[in-house]
Amino acid sequence: MLKVAIQGYAASFHDVAAHAMLGDDLYLVPCDTFKGVFDAVLEGRAEYGVVAIENTMYGLINESHALLEHADVNVVDEDVVRVEQCLLALPGARLEDIREVYSHPVALMQCDEFLHGVLPQARAIEHADTAGAAADVAKWGNPTRAAIASRAAAEYYGLQVLAPDIATEKHNYTRFVLFTR
Repeated sequence: MLKVAIQGYAASFHDVAAHAMLGDDLYLVPCDTFKGVFDAVLEGRAEYGVVAIENTMYGLINESHALLEHADVNVVDEDVVRVEQCLLALPGARLEDIREVYSHPVALMQCDEFLHGVLPQARAIEHADTAGAAADVAKWGNPTRAAIASRAAAEYYGLQVLAPDIATEKHNYTRFVLFTR
């Protein structure tokens, strides 16, 4: 089983990219930051690391590029993942009952039109990670709370997709790289 460091948690877009590049026999080493991913690989806690380096809406991810440039690592693969943001909630929850929506600040920004147009009653609350927001919504068990995250996060954390593909820009892709020492 390969140990792979990713920024974020299980069922994040980094996780989706890691599985696309390496298959299903993975042990994830979740990291809060891109630097944490590099540290995990360089310190031998993971054999590989996966980081996002570019997004069609956000542009180049400067932090990842700087870390790749200065760290003693080799890029061995890359993958492009379509970022389909979905509104996730507990099974049985209804759109009209949602009062709080949690997600990464970039995901909240990407879904701003949906939030204001469809969920004007809901407060957007920043979270460190899209999949982490989904995990928390599942853990809290409150049908008035939702997360913006991937379909994979819905499946992994036992949530329902209340609304699929809610980002304003439908052609949103992120390029990820796989690296090793």
